[in-house]
Amino acid sequence: MILVREIDPADLALFDEWYDAFRAGAVAGREAALVVGREALGYSLRNPSPLKQRIAVGAFEDDRVLGGMLFEYRLTDNLDTVEAEIDVPLAHRRRGIGTALWQWAVTRSAQLGRTIVQTELGVPSEPWPGAAFAERLGFGVEHVEEHLVVPLPYDDLRLEELQSGVGRLDGYQLISWAGVCPPEHQQAYADLHTAMDLDVPTGGMTREVVPWTVDKLEASEARIDRNYLALVTMAHTDAGEPAGYTLLYLPRADAEHAQQDDTLVLREHRGHHLGTHLKLANLEQLAKHRTTQRFLHTWTALSNAPMRKVNARFGFRAVEEHRELELRLPHLRPAARAVIVDEEERILLVRFEFADGPLWATPGGGLEAGETLIEGLRRELVEEVGLEGFPDPQHVWHQEVVADGHAEGFDGVINDYFLIRTPHFTPAGAMTPTELRAENLHAIQWWTLSELESHEGRFAPRNLPTLIRELLESGPPSTPTQLGL
Repeated sequence: MILVREIDPADLALFDEWYDAFRAGAVAGREAALVVGREALGYSLRNPSPLKQRIAVGAFEDDRVLGGMLFEYRLTDNLDTVEAEIDVPLAHRRRGIGTALWQWAVTRSAQLGRTIVQTELGVPSEPWPGAAFAERLGFGVEHVEEHLVVPLPYDDLRLEELQSGVGRLDGYQLISWAGVCPPEHQQAYADLHTAMDLDVPTGGMTREVVPWTVDKLEASEARIDRNYLALVTMAHTDAGEPAGYTLLYLPRADAEHAQQDDTLVLREHRGHHLGTHLKLANLEQLAKHRTTQRFLHTWTALSNAPMRKVNARFGFRAVEEHRELELRLPHLRPAARAVIVDEEERILLVRFEFADGPLWATPGGGLEAGETLIEGLRRELVEEVGLEGFPDPQHVWHQEVVADGHAEGFDGVINDYFLIRTPHFTPAGAMTPTELRAENLHAIQWWTLSELESHEGRFAPRNLPTLIRELLESGPPSTPTQLGL
């Protein structure tokens, strides 16, 4: 039985186990995979940013972590989107673990009211398992970059050739620093970050650009500086106007990898080899501050021909495609429901009365704001049937229904079903009959399997008798079964 749940990053042993599984899945089969470091990610999860929520999610079997997901969403902008990265080690693939993690992501996205899921993939060759998995889920590729690598220490001969070939830098001045931005340059540096966000190719990705302020820059750099040494070179005109910058990161706890991040030359200053001058100056900083890092990574959009030429001159080699993908989800109402079975294998159902006739379904209902699935399920069962005090149940079915009339104000519903085995009891919930009827619930009844299979009325899900028989005869599935209507 695979159980998906959030990881407490303060539990260091559990976090380490989760990180090991997450990283193993991310690097499998890739020559130069770059994965956020253990210390950097742990710090980020244990010290939440006011701008972004990050959640570590694990897939467990017998208390062992078999796969991981990093689920993120912004708190002050891009309020329709979430980001999800799912990684499963090779030894545990093709068991439904990735699908179970994805079901968690879909439900949590619905709880947040967000309908756009974004993700990134490193694809070194075709066919690639991660790309095939994303395609099956319905993701579309919206933007493609080259992931490039050059070995370190940097080739001195190549540097000399670049320096002699680029010529003098007339009309501009360069300033470099390591760490956080000096106060006298903060406004110009913030403005350049905004220009970078507006200029960088993003293909068809949904992205709201929020201007950088000095306060935002200071907060961002303070968090980054805990785990990375930033190496920056910025260009000004002789008159003092900002013209461009380049940014490198040296991870403080990664002995192997350095990252070439942004490089921007404002449009009105292009054509003067300013990008090459910026990179050369920053490589001088890298030579001073580098310790044991053996590789420098960078990423460039396939559509950015000028920067691809610059990267080629600097000796970067493409190792894989870096793909950005996006999937739009319907606006679904999340609900938790219980398959309640007593010791004689009778099943408890509730009857709803709708304009098109009665419908028998499992107890449960929609989640309230901030509730987890289990929290919502416990509340609903106390209210509807009076069942409480049961251990965390097994997640057996996941159902996404896109159809009118299932939930007012929504495109449909997500139902996550949990198996609860309990001694027989007489249903008596906290809600009064009048309150139940206000929610169209008019009866509660125990059923035998034969009664279910001989009933000619409607059920939700439609094939509920067949599903119940499979559940009773074969036991719970190892990962939640995806249901139709």
